[in-house]
Amino acid sequence: MKKILENIKPHLILDLDGVMCCDNQYFSNIKIWHPCFDVYPFDKKCVKVLNEIIEEINPVIVLSSDWKFHFSLDQMNEIFEWNKINGKISHYTPDLWGVKFKSISQLEECRATEILKYVEIHNVQNYVAVDDLNLLKWIPNNFVHCKHCREGISQLGVKEKNLNIINK
Repeated sequence: MKKILENIKPHLILDLDGVMCCDNQYFSNIKIWHPCFDVYPFDKKCVKVLNEIIEEINPVIVLSSDWKFHFSLDQMNEIFEWNKINGKISHYTPDLWGVKFKSISQLEECRATEILKYVEIHNVQNYVAVDDLNLLKWIPNNFVHCKHCREGISQLGVKEKNLNIINK
C-alpha cells in the first residue's frame, strides 16, 4: 500500500553539483566541511528554494547525482540534515554508467536514462527532474535545467518551473 501511495506522490529527482552545490562551493576555499564526510556545504540560497519546494509539494526525493556512488542513503540523509534540508532522500536512480554508457559524451543520455528507468520501475505518475546537465532531449516534459552553475536551483524561475511541472 505504501509503495502505491508513494507512486502517486510527486517525485523530485535531484542532482546536487550545479543544482544544490554551486561553483562558489566547490571552487572556493570553504572552511566548513561536514564533520564525518568529505563534503562541502550546499549553497544556502539553493537550500532555501529546495525547502520551499518541499514545503509546497511534499515530494518523494530521489537522488540522481553522482553522489549516490560515494554515500549510502543514510549518509546522504545525514548530509541533507546537516545542510538543513527539510526532507529526506527516499531512493537513488539506478546506475547505468559502465553498463550501457561508457563514454563521457554519453553522460547526459546516461543520466536521463537512469531517471526514466527509475520512473518506469516505480511506476511514478508525477515527477520533475532537476539537473545542470541538459536532459531536455530525453525528458522534454518533466525536466528543469539549471543552466547557471553559480546559481543552481536558486536561479530565477527554476522554482516556478518545478512547481508548474508537478502541478500540471
